[in-house]
Amino acid sequence: MAKPKKRRKKPGRSQQAPPAGALAMLGEIESLRTSLEEQGDGAAWGAIQKLLLNSGADSSQVARAVMGRDLPTLDAIIACLKGEEPAAPPTPDTPDEPLPEFPGDQLRDAMKAFKKRLKLTKLDHESKLGRSPLSTGKDAAFDSILPPREFPAEIWKVLVARGELAEQGHGFYMLPKKPPALRDS
Repeated sequence: MAKPKKRRKKPGRSQQAPPAGALAMLGEIESLRTSLEEQGDGAAWGAIQKLLLNSGADSSQVARAVMGRDLPTLDAIIACLKGEEPAAPPTPDTPDEPLPEFPGDQLRDAMKAFKKRLKLTKLDHESKLGRSPLSTGKDAAFDSILPPREFPAEIWKVLVARGELAEQGHGFYMLPKKPPALRDS
């Protein structure tokens, strides 16, 4: 039996128009995007994530937009899928917006919950469960996480302003890196 001949690409045909199914998928993504502004429920975010991944968008950008519920990043992904230049992220009108006041015990509880979530996430990532029993697991190579949703978003901004947390962007926070201690020699 003879092998089928390989098709050679013809010059000048590197950019192809998206198939009709992709255009329909893009229309569905845009309609879900408008519903996110009104409702913003988890089911719509999950549906948009599936559609974006099926359309060939960058999975790390999709994950960042969906996990952080970040509408400007989502708009940039949609613009890239359309072949347009993504719009610059909007700048806040009032950058010197005062931060709300929180009682000290609430800040302490939020910080405690953040550290516990970070510790449990790392332990879960390094766990041997779900892997071969002969493997040793995998080191957690991340430092930032999404904070617990039991606390308002403003409390994390207050903790960043106090220097107890560092903001990574797109809703991710991490413990600040401490400089090495000076040795008394």
